[in-house]
This record gives sequence, C-alpha cells and structure tokens, in this order.
Amino acid sequence: MTTAKFVTEVIVTDPDSKLPVEVSIYKHQNGGLFGLDSSFIDQTFEEDEPIVYDIFEDHTTGPKVKLIS
Repeated sequence: MTTAKFVTEVIVTDPDSKLPVEVSIYKHQNGGLFGLDSSFIDQTFEEDEPIVYDIFEDHTTGPKVKLIS
C-alpha cells in the first residue's frame, strides 16, 4: 500500500457556497500533491491514519493510499 504524508492545511473558498473550506494537503509517495476537505476526513474516519482510494491510480480497481502525519 502506498502512503501520502500530511504537508499542511490551507483555506480555500468553495466556489458554490462562497464559504471558506479547510483543505488538508498530502504528498503522495510518487511525488504528487493532492488535497482533501479536512472536515470530510474528520467526519468520515475515526483512525489517525485513514486509508482512502489512491487518486493517482484507477480507483475502480481498489488501490488505496494511507494518509499519515
């Protein structure tokens, strides 16, 4: 299983609601960066290192990435 290490959290404006949204930025072990809505992570996962579908792979086949701090 691949990993993605937490880099920082940024605030962006949601283009629909115009409200601020906290986005957690992760660095994938392949070198790419990606972000996930921080509240989604908090509300969906109880574990400290959640496992999500790997956005750099074909997610329909199930590759996953562990988010680590």
